[in-house]
Amino acid sequence: MNRKSTRPLNVAICLSHFHPLVGGSERQMQHLAERWADWGHEVSVFTRTLRGSPRHERLGEVAVHRVIRTAPLGPAFGATFISSLAAQLVRRAHTFDVMVAGQLPWEAVATGLVGRVLRKPSVAFTASTGPEGDVRQFFRAKGGKLLRVLVRSNSCFIALSDQGREELLELGCPAEAIVRSTNGVEIEKYQPFQHDAETGRTVLFLSRLVSAKNPQVLLRAWGKVNRDGVYQLLIGGNGPLADELRRLARQLDLRNVEFLGPVSDVAAAHRRASVFVLPSPSEGCSNALLEAMSSGLCPVVTRVPGNVDVVRDEVNGLLFDHDHDEQLAACLLRVLTDGPLRSRLAQAARQRVVEHHNLDKIAAELIERFEELRGL
Repeated sequence: MNRKSTRPLNVAICLSHFHPLVGGSERQMQHLAERWADWGHEVSVFTRTLRGSPRHERLGEVAVHRVIRTAPLGPAFGATFISSLAAQLVRRAHTFDVMVAGQLPWEAVATGLVGRVLRKPSVAFTASTGPEGDVRQFFRAKGGKLLRVLVRSNSCFIALSDQGREELLELGCPAEAIVRSTNGVEIEKYQPFQHDAETGRTVLFLSRLVSAKNPQVLLRAWGKVNRDGVYQLLIGGNGPLADELRRLARQLDLRNVEFLGPVSDVAAAHRRASVFVLPSPSEGCSNALLEAMSSGLCPVVTRVPGNVDVVRDEVNGLLFDHDHDEQLAACLLRVLTDGPLRSRLAQAARQRVVEHHNLDKIAAELIERFEELRGL
């Protein structure tokens, strides 16, 4: 798919972090930015300053401006982030047609504010849901009432899950301004592969090692799954829980657990396993999950909003209750010991991604939305 406008758009993407600091939201925005640039649109990213990285550079055809200055994390962080980003957007208003807040809260407050002042369209994505998600932060923040007014000033809101849409409605966003969408995957990059005996016995967890992903429950379950030492668990990613998880694995005397550290080649990590596990208590629309499904891994994930929009129990994966290590262990044992079941679920997972999460299709739909907002 090649979605070009009659006149190329200038798109300003706003994100707290961007390359080389990437999580799911950042990676999704980078993929979208690269697609739009490939189609002839001008794409600029506004993100926070990062020691050791240039203030201005081009990543392929995408311009990156690391110009948002903030106070350290704390009470002043949000205010300085919003004011710094808003000032940069006003200063460079002549360079873009539409603003994109890659996530809530602070990015979307700044784009809502600037959109009011400049009368330029802005689109805000909800990246995460649940108690620690994007919307909930507005109800805890100082000055939350004013922040909610400003964020509602955005022209359009992209909900990546049914819960995301409900939370935006709770925030007071107009129903007609909310678009239900999803994340996209480079399905040509993440292709199924032929499994062998080793990959058929291997489970992969690939995410940031943070409490929001709850990797501890996976280690507790692994002690029940791998009593005989015949299976292997790969834990990919880095984060503040890395040392704690290694200690926990030793304390539980777990067998065949390999910590991969930061993973630069995700597709290569997929080729080492046949099962993908995601034990997080809440999700928006997990890029890591979609990529694993596209690669033909069998998903075993928590029964929480976001995940259940993608994985149907017994159809294209298995679901278990959050923080329930017994259920997780039972699900893992089922797919590890039943090859035909694992293969059927994995094939259906790949088909789900091909039909509903093609990055090109989603990128084109967003460009059409930008054009509508811009009046093209």
